Amino acid sequence: MRHSDLQADALCYMYAHEFVEQAVDESELANPLVHDIQFPTKAPLSEKVIDRNEVAEKVVFCALADLHAQKRLVLTLRPVERVLGQVWLARLLQVCGYPRRVLYVQRDGSFAASPLNTALAQVFESQLVPGSDFISEPRLPVRRLLQLLFRGREEERDPYHEIIQWVGAELVDEGYYVESTEVAVGALPFKAAHPDLERMRGAREFVSAMRERLDRFARREPELYEALRTSVAKTMKELSTLFQRRYTL
Repeated sequence: MRHSDLQADALCYMYAHEFVEQAVDESELANPLVHDIQFPTKAPLSEKVIDRNEVAEKVVFCALADLHAQKRLVLTLRPVERVLGQVWLARLLQVCGYPRRVLYVQRDGSFAASPLNTALAQVFESQLVPGSDFISEPRLPVRRLLQLLFRGREEERDPYHEIIQWVGAELVDEGYYVESTEVAVGALPFKAAHPDLERMRGAREFVSAMRERLDRFARREPELYEALRTSVAKTMKELSTLFQRRYTL
Protein backbone atom coordinates (compact mmCIF):
# COMPACT_ATOMS: atom_id res chain seq x y z
CA MET A 1 0.00 0.00 0.00
CA ARG A 2 1.30 3.45 -0.90
CA HIS A 3 1.27 6.16 1.76
CA SER A 4 -1.12 8.14 -0.44
CA ASP A 5 -3.66 5.29 -0.18
CA LEU A 6 -3.91 5.58 3.60
CA GLN A 7 -7.26 6.87 4.82
CA ALA A 8 -8.40 8.51 8.05
CA ASP A 9 -8.88 5.25 10.00
CA ALA A 10 -5.29 4.07 9.45
CA LEU A 11 -3.79 7.55 9.86
CA CYS A 12 -5.58 8.16 13.15
CA TYR A 13 -4.61 4.68 14.35
CA MET A 14 -0.88 5.25 13.79
CA TYR A 15 -0.86 8.89 14.96
CA ALA A 16 -3.42 8.38 17.73
CA HIS A 17 -1.50 10.55 20.20
CA GLU A 18 -2.42 13.58 18.06
CA PHE A 19 -6.16 12.90 18.15
CA VAL A 20 -6.94 11.59 21.65
CA GLU A 21 -7.90 14.11 24.29
CA GLN A 22 -5.41 12.92 26.88
CA ALA A 23 -1.86 11.63 26.47
CA VAL A 24 0.40 11.32 29.51
CA ASP A 25 3.87 10.19 30.46
CA GLU A 26 3.98 6.68 31.88
CA SER A 27 5.10 7.99 35.27
CA GLU A 28 1.90 10.03 35.52
CA LEU A 29 -0.31 6.94 35.51
CA ALA A 30 0.38 6.49 39.21
CA ASN A 31 -1.05 9.95 39.87
CA PRO A 32 -4.55 9.55 41.36
CA LEU A 33 -5.73 12.53 39.30
CA VAL A 34 -5.11 10.60 36.09
CA HIS A 35 -7.91 8.11 36.53
CA ASP A 36 -9.66 8.09 33.16
CA ILE A 37 -7.00 6.14 31.23
CA GLN A 38 -8.51 2.72 31.85
CA PHE A 39 -6.68 0.77 29.13
CA PRO A 40 -3.25 2.39 28.81
CA THR A 41 -1.19 1.71 25.70
CA LYS A 42 1.92 3.31 24.25
CA ALA A 43 1.39 5.44 21.18
CA PRO A 44 3.55 4.05 18.33
CA LEU A 45 5.09 7.39 17.33
CA SER A 46 5.21 9.00 20.76
CA GLU A 47 6.49 8.30 24.25
CA LYS A 48 3.05 9.16 25.56
CA VAL A 49 0.58 6.68 27.05
CA ILE A 50 -2.98 6.84 25.71
CA ASP A 51 -6.24 5.01 26.33
CA ARG A 52 -6.91 2.13 23.94
CA ASN A 53 -10.67 2.70 24.06
CA GLU A 54 -10.32 6.36 23.17
CA VAL A 55 -8.03 5.42 20.28
CA ALA A 56 -10.78 3.18 18.88
CA GLU A 57 -13.37 5.92 19.38
CA LYS A 58 -11.23 8.52 17.62
CA VAL A 59 -10.51 6.16 14.71
CA VAL A 60 -14.27 5.88 14.06
CA PHE A 61 -14.81 9.61 14.56
CA CYS A 62 -11.98 10.58 12.19
CA ALA A 63 -13.21 8.16 9.52
CA LEU A 64 -16.67 9.76 9.52
CA ALA A 65 -15.48 13.34 10.03
CA ASP A 66 -12.96 13.14 7.20
CA LEU A 67 -15.55 11.70 4.80
CA HIS A 68 -17.78 14.68 5.64
CA ALA A 69 -14.86 17.09 5.25
CA GLN A 70 -14.23 15.62 1.78
CA LYS A 71 -17.94 16.04 0.97
CA ARG A 72 -18.50 12.29 0.66
CA LEU A 73 -20.88 12.20 3.62
CA VAL A 74 -23.58 14.71 4.51
CA LEU A 75 -24.29 15.31 8.20
CA THR A 76 -27.53 16.96 9.32
CA LEU A 77 -29.07 17.68 12.71
CA ARG A 78 -32.81 17.11 12.79
CA PRO A 79 -35.26 17.83 15.61
CA VAL A 80 -36.90 14.88 17.35
CA GLU A 81 -40.59 15.65 16.94
CA ARG A 82 -42.09 12.26 17.75
CA VAL A 83 -41.29 9.22 19.87
CA LEU A 84 -43.26 6.09 19.02
CA GLY A 85 -45.32 8.34 16.75
CA GLN A 86 -46.38 10.64 19.58
CA VAL A 87 -45.52 14.35 19.83
CA TRP A 88 -46.46 14.57 23.52
CA LEU A 89 -44.21 11.63 24.40
CA ALA A 90 -41.25 13.28 22.66
CA ARG A 91 -41.84 16.49 24.63
CA LEU A 92 -42.16 14.60 27.92
CA LEU A 93 -38.99 12.58 27.37
CA GLN A 94 -37.05 15.66 26.31
CA VAL A 95 -37.86 17.27 29.64
CA CYS A 96 -36.22 14.19 31.21
CA GLY A 97 -33.08 14.50 29.08
CA TYR A 98 -34.02 12.71 25.85
CA PRO A 99 -32.17 14.39 22.93
CA ARG A 100 -34.00 17.18 21.15
CA ARG A 101 -32.07 16.62 17.93
CA VAL A 102 -30.52 13.61 16.24
CA LEU A 103 -27.51 13.59 13.93
CA TYR A 104 -28.16 11.93 10.57
CA VAL A 105 -25.66 10.84 7.96
CA GLN A 106 -26.11 10.29 4.23
CA ARG A 107 -23.65 9.11 1.60
CA ASP A 108 -22.83 11.65 -1.09
CA GLY A 109 -20.03 10.11 -3.12
CA SER A 110 -17.72 7.14 -3.35
CA PHE A 111 -15.37 6.17 -0.54
CA ALA A 112 -11.68 5.40 -1.00
CA ALA A 113 -10.87 1.86 0.12
CA SER A 114 -9.93 1.33 3.76
CA PRO A 115 -11.17 -1.03 6.50
CA LEU A 116 -13.89 1.30 7.82
CA ASN A 117 -14.66 3.09 4.56
CA THR A 118 -15.35 -0.19 2.77
CA ALA A 119 -17.60 -1.40 5.58
CA LEU A 120 -19.45 1.91 5.75
CA ALA A 121 -20.13 1.78 2.01
CA GLN A 122 -21.52 -1.73 2.44
CA VAL A 123 -23.85 -0.51 5.20
CA PHE A 124 -25.27 2.22 2.97
CA GLU A 125 -25.68 -0.17 0.06
CA SER A 126 -27.53 -2.64 2.28
CA GLN A 127 -30.05 0.09 3.15
CA LEU A 128 -30.90 1.04 -0.44
CA VAL A 129 -34.58 0.40 -1.14
CA PRO A 130 -35.73 0.72 -4.76
CA GLY A 131 -38.93 2.74 -4.75
CA SER A 132 -38.95 4.15 -8.25
CA ASP A 133 -36.65 4.70 -11.20
CA PHE A 134 -34.53 6.88 -8.92
CA ILE A 135 -32.96 5.27 -5.86
CA SER A 136 -32.09 7.84 -3.22
CA GLU A 137 -29.35 7.35 -0.66
CA PRO A 138 -30.68 6.43 2.78
CA ARG A 139 -30.32 8.92 5.62
CA LEU A 140 -29.42 7.12 8.85
CA PRO A 141 -28.91 8.30 12.43
CA VAL A 142 -25.22 7.99 13.32
CA ARG A 143 -26.23 5.64 16.15
CA ARG A 144 -27.96 3.32 13.68
CA LEU A 145 -25.06 3.50 11.23
CA LEU A 146 -22.62 2.32 13.90
CA GLN A 147 -24.97 -0.42 15.07
CA LEU A 148 -25.11 -1.79 11.52
CA LEU A 149 -21.36 -1.32 11.06
CA PHE A 150 -20.50 -3.59 13.98
CA ARG A 151 -23.38 -5.96 13.36
CA GLY A 152 -21.97 -6.70 9.92
CA ARG A 153 -18.79 -8.24 11.35
CA GLU A 154 -18.31 -12.01 11.28
CA GLU A 155 -18.19 -12.26 15.06
CA GLU A 156 -19.69 -9.93 17.63
CA ARG A 157 -17.05 -8.35 19.87
CA ASP A 158 -16.66 -5.36 22.10
CA PRO A 159 -16.60 -2.39 19.66
CA TYR A 160 -13.43 -0.87 21.14
CA HIS A 161 -11.54 -4.16 20.84
CA GLU A 162 -12.99 -4.76 17.39
CA ILE A 163 -11.73 -1.46 15.95
CA ILE A 164 -8.22 -2.03 17.31
CA GLN A 165 -8.09 -5.52 15.81
CA TRP A 166 -9.89 -4.57 12.60
CA VAL A 167 -7.76 -1.62 11.52
CA GLY A 168 -4.63 -3.04 13.15
CA ALA A 169 -4.85 -6.26 11.13
CA GLU A 170 -4.92 -4.24 7.89
CA LEU A 171 -1.83 -2.29 8.93
CA VAL A 172 -0.02 -5.52 9.79
CA ASP A 173 -0.92 -6.90 6.34
CA GLU A 174 0.39 -3.74 4.69
CA GLY A 175 3.69 -3.82 6.58
CA TYR A 176 3.17 -0.88 8.94
CA TYR A 177 3.46 -3.37 11.79
CA VAL A 178 5.77 -6.36 11.70
CA GLU A 179 4.69 -9.57 13.39
CA SER A 180 7.28 -11.56 15.30
CA THR A 181 7.04 -14.65 17.46
CA GLU A 182 8.14 -14.27 21.06
CA VAL A 183 8.08 -16.51 24.12
CA ALA A 184 5.47 -15.83 26.79
CA VAL A 185 5.72 -18.62 29.35
CA GLY A 186 7.98 -21.61 28.86
CA ALA A 187 7.76 -22.74 25.26
CA LEU A 188 4.33 -21.20 24.64
CA PRO A 189 4.79 -18.71 21.77
CA PHE A 190 2.59 -15.77 20.88
CA LYS A 191 2.67 -13.18 18.11
CA ALA A 192 3.35 -9.56 18.84
CA ALA A 193 3.15 -6.74 16.32
CA HIS A 194 5.92 -4.14 16.33
CA PRO A 195 5.46 -0.83 14.52
CA ASP A 196 7.69 0.01 11.59
CA LEU A 197 8.34 3.55 12.83
CA GLU A 198 10.23 4.74 9.78
CA ARG A 199 7.44 3.72 7.44
CA MET A 200 4.82 5.27 9.70
CA ARG A 201 6.70 8.56 9.80
CA GLY A 202 6.52 8.63 6.02
CA ALA A 203 2.76 9.24 6.32
CA ARG A 204 3.27 12.51 8.22
CA GLU A 205 2.18 14.77 5.35
CA PHE A 206 -1.09 12.86 4.92
CA VAL A 207 -1.84 13.11 8.63
CA SER A 208 -1.20 16.86 8.47
CA ALA A 209 -3.55 17.21 5.49
CA MET A 210 -6.27 15.26 7.30
CA ARG A 211 -5.75 17.35 10.41
CA GLU A 212 -6.25 20.51 8.37
CA ARG A 213 -9.52 19.13 6.92
CA LEU A 214 -10.82 18.24 10.37
CA ASP A 215 -9.79 21.60 11.84
CA ARG A 216 -11.58 23.37 8.98
CA PHE A 217 -14.67 21.23 9.61
CA ALA A 218 -14.56 22.16 13.33
CA ARG A 219 -14.24 25.89 12.54
CA ARG A 220 -16.93 26.06 9.86
CA GLU A 221 -19.48 23.67 11.35
CA PRO A 222 -18.75 23.50 15.09
CA GLU A 223 -22.23 22.26 15.96
CA LEU A 224 -22.04 19.33 13.55
CA TYR A 225 -18.46 18.57 14.58
CA GLU A 226 -19.39 18.39 18.26
CA ALA A 227 -22.58 16.42 17.55
CA LEU A 228 -20.57 13.83 15.60
CA ARG A 229 -17.91 13.57 18.30
CA THR A 230 -20.54 13.13 21.00
CA SER A 231 -22.66 10.69 18.98
CA VAL A 232 -19.72 8.40 18.20
CA ALA A 233 -18.51 8.39 21.82
CA LYS A 234 -21.96 7.72 23.29
CA THR A 235 -22.85 5.02 20.77
CA MET A 236 -19.61 3.09 21.17
CA LYS A 237 -19.94 3.20 24.95
CA GLU A 238 -23.55 2.02 24.68
CA LEU A 239 -22.64 -0.85 22.35
CA SER A 240 -19.77 -1.86 24.63
CA THR A 241 -22.06 -1.88 27.67
CA LEU A 242 -24.65 -4.01 25.87
CA PHE A 243 -21.95 -6.45 24.74
CA GLN A 244 -20.60 -6.81 28.27
CA ARG A 245 -24.06 -7.42 29.71
CA ARG A 246 -24.78 -10.17 27.20
CA TYR A 247 -21.52 -12.00 27.69
CA THR A 248 -20.91 -11.60 31.43
CA LEU A 249 -24.30 -12.62 32.85
